[in-house]
Amino acid sequence: MTVEEALRIIDVALKPTKLNDVQEQVFRQSWEGQGYSEIAEGMGYNAEYIKNIGAELWQLLSQAFREDVTKRNFKTVLRRWSSLTDVSDAQAEIHLPKIATNYHQDWGEAPDVSVFYGRTEELSKLQRWITEDRCRLVALLGMGGIGKTALAGKLTEQIQNQFEYLIWRSVRYAPPLSGILSDLNAFLAQDVKIEKPGTIESQISCLLNSLRVHRCLIILDDWEMVLRDGDIAGYYRSGYEGYGQLLKRVAEERHQSCLLLMSREKSVDVASLAGETLPVRALQVKGLKAGDAKKLLSTKGFSGWENGLDELIQLYRGHPAALKVVATTIQEIFNGDISQFIGQSSLVIGDIFANLIDQHFDRLSSLGKTVMYWLAIAGKSVTFSYLKSKLWPSVSSSDLLTVLESLVRRSLIEKETNANTNEASFTLQPVIMKYTVKQFIESMYQDIAAVMKTHDINELELLRSHALIDEQNVNETILKRLQERWQGKQIEIPLKNLLLQLQQYEFQFKGYAEQNILLLLGEANN
Repeated sequence: MTVEEALRIIDVALKPTKLNDVQEQVFRQSWEGQGYSEIAEGMGYNAEYIKNIGAELWQLLSQAFREDVTKRNFKTVLRRWSSLTDVSDAQAEIHLPKIATNYHQDWGEAPDVSVFYGRTEELSKLQRWITEDRCRLVALLGMGGIGKTALAGKLTEQIQNQFEYLIWRSVRYAPPLSGILSDLNAFLAQDVKIEKPGTIESQISCLLNSLRVHRCLIILDDWEMVLRDGDIAGYYRSGYEGYGQLLKRVAEERHQSCLLLMSREKSVDVASLAGETLPVRALQVKGLKAGDAKKLLSTKGFSGWENGLDELIQLYRGHPAALKVVATTIQEIFNGDISQFIGQSSLVIGDIFANLIDQHFDRLSSLGKTVMYWLAIAGKSVTFSYLKSKLWPSVSSSDLLTVLESLVRRSLIEKETNANTNEASFTLQPVIMKYTVKQFIESMYQDIAAVMKTHDINELELLRSHALIDEQNVNETILKRLQERWQGKQIEIPLKNLLLQLQQYEFQFKGYAEQNILLLLGEANN
């Protein structure tokens, strides 16, 4: 019996599914008597990964042939089945058992993806990860409104027939893990009467058993809601550590299923377990490509040939939610004239999109917001050393590194690398920058106004911690707000009084406050 004849029998037994490329190569090399280490070396994969692929392969064949199939006996099993047939598809289909094709699906809060644009590369990659590489855990990451849920919905629609069980749930309201596990276990064990496990550990074990016996796809959306706020992104909220335990076991234990999750933040377990050749993968979802963004904008009345359309898409980095908001503004306020809109040199955010960014921003610690403000008022990409030199009060390199890493994990800042020096720098997307500048101006205004009222300079916060610079019209806008409150030129008197108070202190106390007041006074005299 040849390996080709063996594979032909397997193809018939597995219909309508089949072995993926990696599984087939593991089978072929195992047929030649190679061990997992040899197979991994020849294929360029991690040995543990190939060992896991092998375990899943024998489990799949055991289910197909309804008997125990292992690396030691698989040739014997196939030769026996070969003796029962002439290895032709027509005959084989008479004798070979077939995997049940009953599908159990609960789409929960899955989105309607009947209208969907682009993402062909992402869909192809994700399908390969799940159906061919048999990844056990896949994470879709990206900021709010970028299209993670829609992408997951389209992907699930395309691969649904590869799974006996499919269930979609959201953890948007941070439900206790026990409730989620009870829900999943009840769905995945429909034909089996199970006792309700009493502990999280036993509930997870029950779930893993189902994931081994059946080919299941579990989709969990809004994962960031079980992660805590603060400087360090990716750690679980108090009382929700069990969610991390769930991910770890799904990622590390052998089974034939997949957990697909969507999150605005990368959890620490995904960060540590993911790898290009590992059974855990993570995809950073970015904006739409120009052509796909134009298709999206066509639903808002644009033909795709308007002047300035490409520039508009680039300004908003192809962000679907942002483009929908700004498209409405352009049609209603500028009669569809994109060039006129761009000529206003102002990025529109809109209430809906601003709410999405609010949700990100509200999760930040004070140091996280401080760094965001510095990046916003700089208005350009800046280096780690630049940020460290500017922060007041000063912070350690490790603390700043932790905050930057967290901001990247939360999809709020972009990291760039200088091609000549290989030095990393950090910046904000234009729409995030616009939002952050607006937040900074409002907070700075409230800071100054409060101190002018109370005359207590100990209450100064942003005025001390950030240096005003003549970018983004920050100084002019803050001054205008103050003049409106203090009736025009009268603003100079309270500003000068505040300056006199500050001049009595050293920099260690007043930070940037004195030079900021001088800048505002200079702006007032222009």
